[in-house]
Amino acid sequence: MLMQRMILMVFLTLLYTMGFAQAAPAERNATAREIQGDWQLLPLPSALEPKFLALDPWPAECQWYSYAPSGQLKSIDKTPGPCETTSAAELEHIVTAVPAVVTWHYVMSPDHQKGFLIVTRTDVNRYMEFWEPHIVAVPFTKDGVDFAQGDLILYLANVQAHHVVWIRHLRRLN
Repeated sequence: MLMQRMILMVFLTLLYTMGFAQAAPAERNATAREIQGDWQLLPLPSALEPKFLALDPWPAECQWYSYAPSGQLKSIDKTPGPCETTSAAELEHIVTAVPAVVTWHYVMSPDHQKGFLIVTRTDVNRYMEFWEPHIVAVPFTKDGVDFAQGDLILYLANVQAHHVVWIRHLRRLN
């Protein structure tokens, strides 16, 4: 029951969240299949981040994520940059050594036709992150940042405060 209430709160919170592209539908809700795969974090200027968090919760300049179809989520990071060019095959090899303690689960609301992903950890009691995933359908530029077709934009929701608190811009690895 608690999970259902939190899901409802996330949907109500994010129902009114506007994406980066305000004039045209340049981004749309991502599907679970579109999220699966290997990604590299691209930097966002502070002008594009919501102003709710005083500090970056994930300050590593270089970050890579692997969303497995099984629901495992593995990530690696490196501070400081520069960030090396990494292929999906290289990332898959690297993350085999990462402990399997993080999972992701995609949930679709039939009422709102919006999906989101829930990230949980087995090593932290009651840990949950709620992200609304968007895929870039039409390339666009905002505040000097190029968003390419197929990029993944994740909006982290604070369900208690009812707002987006962080944004990730990810590009798929080849």
